[in-house]
Amino acid sequence: MALAGCTVPPREVVEIAEPVGVPSPSVAAPAPPMIDAPIIGTRRLDPPVVTPAVQTMAVIRQRRLPRYPAVLAEDGIGGQVIAVFHVGAEGKAEDVRIERSPHPLLSKAVTDALEEWRFDPARSADGRPVRTRMRLPFSFQVE
Repeated sequence: MALAGCTVPPREVVEIAEPVGVPSPSVAAPAPPMIDAPIIGTRRLDPPVVTPAVQTMAVIRQRRLPRYPAVLAEDGIGGQVIAVFHVGAEGKAEDVRIERSPHPLLSKAVTDALEEWRFDPARSADGRPVRTRMRLPFSFQVE
């Protein structure tokens, strides 16, 4: 059994906004969540804008792929881990949450690796760094 390791497949990001200058793997921030707006009569009013609009998306500057846990590789356990996190204005992954994972050890491997990732943060129209949300798949395969 050969160990293939972890890969981050290109173009498998869900809820893709049009990325600007994003190298492979593709990483994009989805649209901000809907905010309940007051309804007056039969017309819904748009909510006020809380965060500045994102002009450019965050770009991966430095990454380390997750280490495949040996015990899972020996047992032939693999699969895809979906991580959802924010890229802060300082270019670090924050509030990492695992959306889907076949095993807790794979989740931990992804979370540990994301702590070391560095990004060029997303920028607002006036050039200020802004916090953005990202969703990224990691695939663990045993060959």
